[in-house]
Amino acid sequence: MDVATAEHLVEKKRARGKTTTRYPDDPEMRDVYEEELRRLRLRAVLLDEAQHLITSGDGKQPKDQLNWIKSMAIETGVLHVLIGTYDLLPFCNLDGQMARRGSEFHFARYHMEDENDCQAFRNAFSSLLKQIPLQVDHDTLIQRWWYFFEGSIGCIGILKQWLVRSLYRALREESPELTRAHLEQSVLPDAKWERMRADARSGEAEFQYADGQNSYLSELANMPTFTSKQPDPAPPSTPPTADQKTRKPKGHIGEPSPYRDQVGTVQQEGEATHCSFSGPIKLEAARWLESKVQEVQCSTCGSVSKAKLKEQSVVISPHPPRKSRPVRNVTRWMEQESDWVLVQKKE
Repeated sequence: MDVATAEHLVEKKRARGKTTTRYPDDPEMRDVYEEELRRLRLRAVLLDEAQHLITSGDGKQPKDQLNWIKSMAIETGVLHVLIGTYDLLPFCNLDGQMARRGSEFHFARYHMEDENDCQAFRNAFSSLLKQIPLQVDHDTLIQRWWYFFEGSIGCIGILKQWLVRSLYRALREESPELTRAHLEQSVLPDAKWERMRADARSGEAEFQYADGQNSYLSELANMPTFTSKQPDPAPPSTPPTADQKTRKPKGHIGEPSPYRDQVGTVQQEGEATHCSFSGPIKLEAARWLESKVQEVQCSTCGSVSKAKLKEQSVVISPHPPRKSRPVRNVTRWMEQESDWVLVQKKE
């Protein structure tokens, strides 16, 4: 859209005397955008790096941003596709409107456990090597494909950047060949590689949870017939007996009425029914997921319970305080000197 067309559309909107709109930020630009979408008859609009739109720094809430995109899609009839990292996933279910109108599609990385993924990675790696404008020992590098698979975490984009860094190193050295040494010297540092792998695993776990099947509806679908649960019938009333009609005798003056003594531990009024230690803990979600050990020991009362993953944080649910000695016969995560360590089961 050129400047003249945009100015014409803005003036056209002003001539109508339209001073209010549902969009409080820039109504004229919104009107221009919507009318251009209708004029061009677009089927879809792709918004790349959409996680930056959701976390903009102009003070607007993520829900407002998504509502504006939803409104534009409804007004124009044009599908809006948001493409981004796993940071975009929590915003897909901010409210019921967004949850029912949107669908999530996962462009997953390649995994070593899947032979089809391994073959696809080898094919992509081979194609990238053929694009390098230097001499390359293609067959030797392809034979070590698993090294490049792990170094790129199964992501072709990371692999491509790796090859670009290696090519730059070879050109800077004026080498006629891209060697294995160039590739090994251009690998990502351990800290960056570990961080990217942790983010990938955490995002995959969160997406798997968000995209999981509804177990309750699955159980209903497997029911042969539906039977509504009837309320329990009230017990039939029986007429009082002669003994019940007899009035209880009064006690003697100065003698207290009989009562039942309290047995067991009496909970004082205002006493807490849950341990004070609950909520997010300083345990990296990647370490927790990789260990496959969900049990976490409370640092206050010593009880052991299964933690949960919520918004990339490991969370301990509220639990009653443990009265007996701490648990020691299970493998669990335990806090030691402000750090969480995995403690093995004592035999």
